[in-house]
Amino acid sequence: MRTFIISPIGQPGTPARDHADDVFECVIAPALQKTGVSGHRADHVKDVGRISEQMFNDILGADFCIGVLHGFNPNVFYEIAVAHSAGIPVILLCEKGVVPPFDLKDERVFHYDLSPRAISRGDNPRALAELIENVRKLKGKRIVPFGDNLTPLNGAPIGADFQVKKENIAAASVWTNMIDAVERRFYVSAIGLTGWKGILGMKESLIGLGQRGCEVRILTMHSANPALPMMLNADITTGDKDSLTKRVDGVREWFSETLKSNPRASVRAIRNGAAMQQIIVTDDTLSWSPYLFSANTMHSPRLEFRSSSPLFGAILGEFEALWDANAD
Repeated sequence: MRTFIISPIGQPGTPARDHADDVFECVIAPALQKTGVSGHRADHVKDVGRISEQMFNDILGADFCIGVLHGFNPNVFYEIAVAHSAGIPVILLCEKGVVPPFDLKDERVFHYDLSPRAISRGDNPRALAELIENVRKLKGKRIVPFGDNLTPLNGAPIGADFQVKKENIAAASVWTNMIDAVERRFYVSAIGLTGWKGILGMKESLIGLGQRGCEVRILTMHSANPALPMMLNADITTGDKDSLTKRVDGVREWFSETLKSNPRASVRAIRNGAAMQQIIVTDDTLSWSPYLFSANTMHSPRLEFRSSSPLFGAILGEFEALWDANAD
């Protein structure tokens, strides 16, 4: 699971920053470590780009958010409203003895205690970890808290077992966040995943899979596969076909080297058959992007299926068929 910490930050050296850092280091970070959840605050991200876009991506890509109400910061309230509109669970944190504002008075709020004795006993991380485990039990269910019949922002209607997204709005961090949230298995079938090697933090995220004991399967096209050049549209492909086809082999070797310490990781080349779509399987969710001859792969539609969907098994079966057909 992954979370985004919505928090007042302030300038370095100010009381607001000192308090935010105290809450993160003494309350939030230990609870995340205890529950195996990855998470960060907005100022922890160094990606180039508009801050607002990164914030929206972080909120909408999170499994849940943690909102720190210290100082009743208007930006914090706005970001919590975005999360609520998306049906993303939010754990609210407020100082001991402080009453939340009226609009949030009915929400469940964890009152942290930064006194030395409470910190020494570990009261805060232990209590927050229990709330995180309660969120985990929701298994990704998203409900807008101010309207049970509303469709969550950027999501499918309640009860639907799939979502439709676009690759061209996916920030690079979407892929590392996806991998960081994996607990059991990570399967990928694609043409080449040539862009993944250059994503900041991708190597560390892949290595983390092995550290968590996850099963990993990477399956990409072999440069000698006769179907590969025919899948590339010369009018939209950057660079010549020969260099691109050779590059897919190089990236696959990079995956093998990166994953070599994981005894449950395997990397295979597709010599038989062809990757007509990108398939990513993470635990009980499957992401499926059909490749379009008319457009670059980053503009492919991306459908996400939960295991409750009949298409989950059908597309997983396609991956497994390609995997078995290209055994070493």
